[in-house]
Amino acid sequence: MEVDPLDSIERMGKIMALLEAHPEGLTGRTLANGCGVPWGTMKQDLKVLASSIENTFPLYTDHDEGNDNDEEDLFQPEVKWFMAAAEKRYTPVYLNVREAVGVLGMLDFLQEENALKERLRQKILSGFDVEEENFRYIKGGLTPLEPINGNTFPLIESAISKNKRVSLEFNGRGITVDPLGIVYYSRLRCWYFVARQGETVKTYHLKNIREVNVTNESFVYPEGFSLKSWLGPRWGMEYGDLIRVKVRFSNRSQTLAKVRKDVAHRTSQLTTLEDGSILFEDEIIGVNEFLTWVLGFGSAAEILEPEEFRELMLNRICETMGNYS
Repeated sequence: MEVDPLDSIERMGKIMALLEAHPEGLTGRTLANGCGVPWGTMKQDLKVLASSIENTFPLYTDHDEGNDNDEEDLFQPEVKWFMAAAEKRYTPVYLNVREAVGVLGMLDFLQEENALKERLRQKILSGFDVEEENFRYIKGGLTPLEPINGNTFPLIESAISKNKRVSLEFNGRGITVDPLGIVYYSRLRCWYFVARQGETVKTYHLKNIREVNVTNESFVYPEGFSLKSWLGPRWGMEYGDLIRVKVRFSNRSQTLAKVRKDVAHRTSQLTTLEDGSILFEDEIIGVNEFLTWVLGFGSAAEILEPEEFRELMLNRICETMGNYS
């Protein structure tokens, strides 16, 4: 019976997945059993994979050496197959922040499953919090409305890599700071420069920065500093004190699902209450952005703590009601 070509292609993908998951190697018979096909079918698949000049996933066996005279000996059911080392399996791609955000924006237009697009998104974002590149961070996944200034990012990146302070003009005022990184905040579609001035770490809206210059003054980059960790408590990009908050969300429509989705990246505590509602607890920085988020849930959300947040929320609601009186 003729084998469906599509089934064969899917099966080869499964072979590669099995070998990737088992670096210790698998015999041809084990691969056949794993794919649910007879050894004869698996033998043909392995021959195709091993001989294809387009194959970017090099395979080898425990019988490769000393078998130049009879290649057929390699295609026996008890021969063990391996995939080449991980560092040879993937094509390296090096992206700066602008390029990465551009690629993220194009993912939504791909005619692929959402699961695949999400894996691609995570792989792209994961490169911006490794030790060697902890000065780059993308907060969110929306593309910018305006591109970053062509010279600003490379100058800041160069200054960080050389541990040099930078002088710049911000809102018409000249300052000298220790550059720590650049952040793209997706919700507002804005770029921010993160720097240390004295003992204080601040954010500067990139569009308000002029005349960035790398100085000859050296500085020590804070040991263990990570933009992702530093921005973790922040609700948006506001500067302020760390505040403990508690909010109760009622079990209405998609409210709870949205809450879980919105705070999935945070270290928040979510507790399901007896009536089906959930209690949200967290430490946040950024009063205005946080209140705006809570207000978006309408009457399904009630701030429990702190008391001053309840008063601020009441004032906002009264102002809104005043527009309709």
